Amino acid sequence: MQNKKNYLKFISFLILISLTVIVACSSKKKQVVAEIGDEKVYLEDFENQYMKTVNNIDSARNSNMETRSEFLELLIKYRLKVMDARERGLLSSDDIQNDLKQYKENFLTSFLIDKEIVEPKIKDLYDKKEYEVRASHILITLPQQNMLPADSIEAYTKANEVISKLKDGVEFSTLAAEYSSDNSAKQNGGDLYYFTAGMTVPEFEDALYKLKVGEYTKEPIRTNFGLHIVKLTDKKKRSDGIKASHILIQDQKDSLGNTIDSIGTYNKAKETLERIKSGEDFGKVATEVSQDPGSAPKGGDLGFFDRRRMIQPFDSVAFTLEVGEVSDLVKTPYGWHIIKVTEIKPYASFEKQKETLKGDYKKGPSFKTEYMKYVDKLVKDFKFEIKDQGLNFLTNKFDSTKTLTSFNLDTMFTPEEREIVIATYSGGEIKVNNMIEYLGKNRDAMTSIANAETLKKVINGAGEMPLLYKMAIKENVEKDPEYIAQLTEYENGLLSFKVDQEELWRKIKINPEDLQGYYDKNKDKYSYTDSNEVKYRAFEDVKSEISNLIQQEKFKEMEIQYVENLKTKYPVKINSAILIEAFKE
Repeated sequence: MQNKKNYLKFISFLILISLTVIVACSSKKKQVVAEIGDEKVYLEDFENQYMKTVNNIDSARNSNMETRSEFLELLIKYRLKVMDARERGLLSSDDIQNDLKQYKENFLTSFLIDKEIVEPKIKDLYDKKEYEVRASHILITLPQQNMLPADSIEAYTKANEVISKLKDGVEFSTLAAEYSSDNSAKQNGGDLYYFTAGMTVPEFEDALYKLKVGEYTKEPIRTNFGLHIVKLTDKKKRSDGIKASHILIQDQKDSLGNTIDSIGTYNKAKETLERIKSGEDFGKVATEVSQDPGSAPKGGDLGFFDRRRMIQPFDSVAFTLEVGEVSDLVKTPYGWHIIKVTEIKPYASFEKQKETLKGDYKKGPSFKTEYMKYVDKLVKDFKFEIKDQGLNFLTNKFDSTKTLTSFNLDTMFTPEEREIVIATYSGGEIKVNNMIEYLGKNRDAMTSIANAETLKKVINGAGEMPLLYKMAIKENVEKDPEYIAQLTEYENGLLSFKVDQEELWRKIKINPEDLQGYYDKNKDKYSYTDSNEVKYRAFEDVKSEISNLIQQEKFKEMEIQYVENLKTKYPVKINSAILIEAFKE
């Protein structure tokens, strides 16, 4: 079982094929890097699967031919095993079919969520993230608990008073310092610095991106934090990060942490800048002068970083520089910096960012809101209803003064009670057993008090997956080409593992003589020193460890022969020269 887990981790990058829609006329689609029997491996296939291993386009572009060739060999070996497994009919085996059944149940619903909720939103998110914005805000808080109508009226009155003063020409920063509940507003006038889409709550973000630079919201924006009046102070196209180097001349401090000889430090920084301006090599000077121990040995190189990663004065200057441009002196609490931008990473295309955008959106605050809207719609469409009789049974079964964690759900219900229906929907039922399974997967829900309100939420939660599954069937998700492609890759992963089990692992035989012989030959590997005397771990203590090592060695030997035989059955042709074109725009 452990071997299966490890192997599936290894092939995960292969079974999670990119769902990128391939343009028919793409040149990379036509470039063949390998032929395996009647199958072709296109350059785009190679790129998509290679990216699953490194998950970084810069690493992929910088990969050498040796690394690419090694990966192509792994890919070919994988494809050969799958072809053999399919020809032998291993897909119909019980264990693979059981795995596929479980995978389909989960994947159908997650695919539906991506298709119906996530994908319609991420194109808008992509378009917004092409720009970075700088904004200021004034926050008027609302009570988090037990809010009365009078509290809301008071907050809105205060917010409208601020907007009225803005219309009269009062400076935004002045009003922020006076009215804002954000404690930092008195120092920064409400400035939030630069950020981009997906970093704030949806209500705030949607209102902000509709403004023009210099405009402010004419009505308060309500979020979970309270009421906001927002002003857009800057908006410009952004990059996917910059690569920069710097030289740091640190402030000298006394034992109490007070800065001393600030003029001397400044003069040293100024002299260093003059050396750069006179033509000296930035990296050489950084190595010689910079007092940043992390970057100085690398010529001041800080690598790639995104907006807001560095301290604000440094960040503000670095992101205004062009490639090759050197800044003037920049003061931060660490001392004086001289910055040089060496590379700017352009904002990547939608297709290249699609999977990342999906992950970002699902982590963001708006996904949960949109997800619940969609589930609420399914509840109405499929007439989901909690049954009074089932709810009454549960409320009588649980002690409403205790949390759900206080109960052993595995033993508190009889087999008959597990079959009690607690909710229904068109063509289906939710039983006590479904609720137990739901709580087993959603441990956070177990911390709530077991009262009627909590039990209703749990029943609703238990109904979400069945409703999503029913909708997926209704929408014919199983016939979607993208779904079929990813399901096929999952099948291929299972088949590759199955063939390893059938052809290799199960045929490995290790006898006691093999174990003892390995131990005798490699005894020094199991030595240790005790009181200046060399001793050896007992054979019985390391026997299982040796067995695993020998199995791995025998597996590799047998796999090489097996793959060579497959290459005879399915002739392989490799076009290595095509790999040079990989990851080029």
